[in-house]
Amino acid sequence: MFKILSTAEQRDSIVDDVRHLLDLNAEVLTADLDVATGTAVDSSLEEVWRDYGFAEDAENSGHTPEPATITVDVTRYDGSISALTARISDVLVTRDKQPAEQLFQQVLDDPGTPRVPWHVDIRP
Repeated sequence: MFKILSTAEQRDSIVDDVRHLLDLNAEVLTADLDVATGTAVDSSLEEVWRDYGFAEDAENSGHTPEPATITVDVTRYDGSISALTARISDVLVTRDKQPAEQLFQQVLDDPGTPRVPWHVDIRP
């Protein structure tokens, strides 16, 4: 479960990217994607929204942030849940420089910046 604070446009883009990632892994993954809006506001996400310039960008474009929860309900995965979580989390990060090979994804000099403020909660 990923809790995010984003504009509707950002949320829709992220959900599309997560859905695309799940589709690409259909041979090894069976999962349902659910998006809930109108969830409780997380004060730590609001702090990140303010402190890292998201608020200014949204105000300049006339958009208001909304809390949302993106739930990926995994019923089958031929791999570790931590690896899957890392792959989905990567959708929420923007990097200036991508690694030449996937193997080096874990050892990037560029840890990236969040697309939006987010938290992840893993439940068995």
